[in-house]
Amino acid sequence: MANENVLQNEAIKDFDFEAMEDLISQQLEDQIADLDLAEEDRAKIGNPDSLGKTIFDEVVRQFGNQVGLDITSGTLTQQYDKSHPEEAGGYNKAIADDIVQRGEYKDASKAMKEKQQAGNLKDEYTGKKLQLGEDKANLDHVVPRKEIFEDYRRKLSGVETADLANKVENLAPTNESLNKSKGAKSNTEQIEYLKENRQNLLDSAEKSKQKIDAIDKMSDLDKRLAKEKIDKRTQDKLSANENLMKNVDDKARKAINKDVRNGAIKNTAKEAGKNAMKAMASAALLDLLKEVIQGLVRFFRTKAKSFKTFLAEMKGSIKAFLSKVTNFIRGGATNAFGTVTTEIIEYVFGPIVGMFKHFTSMLKQGISTFVDAIKFLMDKRNRNMPFSIKVAQVGKIVTVGSAAAGAIFLGEAIEKALISPTNPLSAIFNVKIPLLGTIGNLTGLFLASLISGVIGAIAMNLIDKFIGNKLKEDSSKKIIDKQNEILNLQEQQIAVVTQVGEFRKNKVLNNIDSRHKEANEISKDILDNIFTPVSESEYSFEDMQADLDSLL
Repeated sequence: MANENVLQNEAIKDFDFEAMEDLISQQLEDQIADLDLAEEDRAKIGNPDSLGKTIFDEVVRQFGNQVGLDITSGTLTQQYDKSHPEEAGGYNKAIADDIVQRGEYKDASKAMKEKQQAGNLKDEYTGKKLQLGEDKANLDHVVPRKEIFEDYRRKLSGVETADLANKVENLAPTNESLNKSKGAKSNTEQIEYLKENRQNLLDSAEKSKQKIDAIDKMSDLDKRLAKEKIDKRTQDKLSANENLMKNVDDKARKAINKDVRNGAIKNTAKEAGKNAMKAMASAALLDLLKEVIQGLVRFFRTKAKSFKTFLAEMKGSIKAFLSKVTNFIRGGATNAFGTVTTEIIEYVFGPIVGMFKHFTSMLKQGISTFVDAIKFLMDKRNRNMPFSIKVAQVGKIVTVGSAAAGAIFLGEAIEKALISPTNPLSAIFNVKIPLLGTIGNLTGLFLASLISGVIGAIAMNLIDKFIGNKLKEDSSKKIIDKQNEILNLQEQQIAVVTQVGEFRKNKVLNNIDSRHKEANEISKDILDNIFTPVSESEYSFEDMQADLDSLL
């Protein structure tokens, strides 16, 4: 037991109780500070002032969102249609005639005739030479004009039909008979037509020659010449070479598709950049207006109004606005992404976008909602958030997106009602504001944003109540846990202080005991010296005096 006590005392002696006491004291202070923060957070949950701010922010956000979607809703196809009203009625004779009246076609036709006169004009579809005086050469549009006109991808690139139809690769000289037979068919269609109708064409030629033979007033020479013409026209049609026609068609389509693809990419990138800037500008201006209004409200609420106070509030508003610049950039990027996605869908799947008037706006809103939800879930600060609260927060994001989607249709309905001829004030609402649209359009956007904003805010408030109750529950548990941790640390602190006191008391007692043992040893030595006999020569009077002094 004595050895154990010695070892324990040695261990206690080496332990730094003061450092331990300081550490526990610091931990205790930290826990008390966390407890204060937790209580403050719980006090903020469900604060009615924050609900009013949420409604105001949501209305402004919805209006900014609707303005941004409205001014960037037009697709490249829709923009092309607006700038080319002459194409609204579809392909017609006027458009077809305009194509062959263009300088590119006339120059190519002139060059074709010059080659025929020089004796080196080849029929691109048959491979034969087109002889001057024997063959009438025609300049055919390999990819038909009507097909090019009706290709929706052409509008994405912003290229007119004539520019593509009259490309060098799309103009092929051939004989008149084959060209007329082809008409508005593609080369592939013409090849299939000739395969399927070869015998019919031959039979038709024979019938035509029989009719000529039946003409009594026609000389045999004229009949022979007429029948030779019929045979030549028939042979010109049937001599079309399948491989040649396919090669010419492939070459023409590659050239046309290249122009369409490059133009679409260029226009889409340009449009995405413009839409991003428009979306950022509209959102930024409206947010700046919101911050300024809130700054003015705070200024008018202050009792001591001064120019200095006014400037301070305006500086605060601008600072708050600047702190959200990344949000505006992200909104612009989302809008640009939506633009690119829309154009890709239209390019790949056809004019599906045009079937739905608000397809572009709905798609951009959906992308924005998706990006917001992913951003929330990926945020490191939300990783330890309870799953139920995560679901509720994502629900808020979806609710806002749904409200915005509803506002798109609601805004159009309001606008139509305002500009309707039955409305006596329609003339006022039809007044256009540069870059923004009509007054009716802006009014519809504002009212739709107001309604959807309030509805969205109410829905968000219901979700916030659930989140608030959950957070209060978690906060209360957190506070209780903190309080328990504080009590535990206090108990540890008391135990350490008690142990330090015991250690110090034992240390003092050990020091006293050591002093007593040392005094005893000294006394024993002195007594031994006194009662030990010594010779006179060895122990003098001076030595005795010294021993007595040491006893004193």
